[in-house]
Amino acid sequence: MPYSGEYQVRSRFKANKRIDNKLFRFITIIILSLSFIFTLSSLIIPNIITASENNTEWQVELYFTEPDETSDTVTFGVKNEASDGKDIFDTPKPPAPQIPYTRAWFNTDLEEPYNTLWEDYRALSEDSKTWNLTVIWVSDNSSTANIAISWEMPEELANGYNSVYLHNAEIIDMKTNSNYQYTSSNSEPHSFQIILQNKELIGTSDTNNITSILLIALIIVIIIIIIVAVYIKKRK
Repeated sequence: MPYSGEYQVRSRFKANKRIDNKLFRFITIIILSLSFIFTLSSLIIPNIITASENNTEWQVELYFTEPDETSDTVTFGVKNEASDGKDIFDTPKPPAPQIPYTRAWFNTDLEEPYNTLWEDYRALSEDSKTWNLTVIWVSDNSSTANIAISWEMPEELANGYNSVYLHNAEIIDMKTNSNYQYTSSNSEPHSFQIILQNKELIGTSDTNNITSILLIALIIVIIIIIIVAVYIKKRK
């Protein structure tokens, strides 16, 4: 009987040791996997933050002229401390001058007088952006006029976005053109949109998907570790 009891103790000890060795290897694999996930995340996530931080401020001034030599300007752009809503950089458009005049402004959803802006700055980001532009020409002696719009494209904007378009009845590529001309009727407002589309949107989406997968994997690994820890505690 003593021999039988000692044999049972040894057998139980060996069995427990085998289980402990398996648990040790299992936990080691989990720790290595967890380290790999953390390492991969540390390489990807800072790149996302850096991509956002490396954006550069820029601005574009649009010039509007017509044969009677009336003219106007508006400015759009992005700044570090600007927002997509109202901010200190947004400048309301002054009231219309005496006739004749050419007047341009950006339409917004903000309260007056910020619903018509002379200068409209947005948050510094890689997101696609749209500005709504209105231009009106008013005269007391002509029925129509040719309005010329001109601009200079900054390198930061040209390199940062895949496309920069001026939309009206036509679509004008502002990266390959520096001016556009249209015929305006007296006192008839013309609506335009300036649309910036980011070439990194697809890549950013893929990166965000990878980050989400890594986060889910991390949560799963943590849950497994907790289950194993509870199991070991119960065995003891």
